[in-house]
Amino acid sequence: MRVRFGIAAFVALCLFAAGASAEIEVHEKHRFDARPGGTVVIDVSFHTVEVTVQQGSVVDVTVDLTVNGSGNSAQKVAEAYKPIFEEDGDKLMIRSTRKKGWNWKSVKAKGKVTVQMPPGMNLTIDSSSGSAKINGDFGDAVVVFDASSGSLTVDGAMRELHSDLSSGSVRATVSRPLDVFTSDASSGSARLTGGARMAKVESSSGSINVSGLLGDGLFSASSGSIKAQWNAIPPRTTVRASASSGSVTLWFPEDTRISGSLDVSSGGLHSDFPALVRGKDKLELDGGPDAVNVEVDTSSGSIKLLANQD
Repeated sequence: MRVRFGIAAFVALCLFAAGASAEIEVHEKHRFDARPGGTVVIDVSFHTVEVTVQQGSVVDVTVDLTVNGSGNSAQKVAEAYKPIFEEDGDKLMIRSTRKKGWNWKSVKAKGKVTVQMPPGMNLTIDSSSGSAKINGDFGDAVVVFDASSGSLTVDGAMRELHSDLSSGSVRATVSRPLDVFTSDASSGSARLTGGARMAKVESSSGSINVSGLLGDGLFSASSGSIKAQWNAIPPRTTVRASASSGSVTLWFPEDTRISGSLDVSSGGLHSDFPALVRGKDKLELDGGPDAVNVEVDTSSGSIKLLANQD
């Protein structure tokens, strides 16, 4: 069942002798029936997005849009970005986007999408240029954020969290460890607090800082430092970290057995764990057949393997 309610659109037009100028405001609400195990998909252009968890059996959506500019152009932009609410299989779609661009010198627009949804549903946000805030316990859900330009802030819990950004940062605080955390940014930093059983983070320009890890870690930074900390780590876990210009610091429980190597082209080396010196730019570690396998390299920056301090 689909229910639409409280749809309101307010249009204010100010006319001047030299021409027409307009401010158009659109305010629409929509309610979906929730689909446990389904996915809420938000597809927007320049809008900010805020998603929070609410208990219940419905998904409530509010879309606000403000357009300023010449009367004709502003009205066309408002009509083009008028929100669309659709159901496609187990997907609940919220769309406010346009394939063709506009002359933004004559028109200015801003938008906001607010969603309240129950736990147990997945969430996908696809944004051309806009940030997102996600709050609450989503249960056994997968959350995906894909943006050309925009940042992601998370405070809550979910099973998996994935982000792909051309330009923007990720700040995630989770109340229990994620099963999987991935982040790929061309320009922007990534921070995770609360842990993950598997983490894969790549940044072309920006720092990486993750803590509370419990398993495999794969990290790569072209320009920026890498910091990763494990609360616990099983035998034979794999850790890889590579930095072109920046330091790498990894923290492990002090009883961790580690095998692998640390290689630097220009920078210092330090290990709290048993290691053999192989020249000034390499350390080798041999913790036995069940050891955690660690491989770290930097072109310009130091490498440190440190034991957690209580």
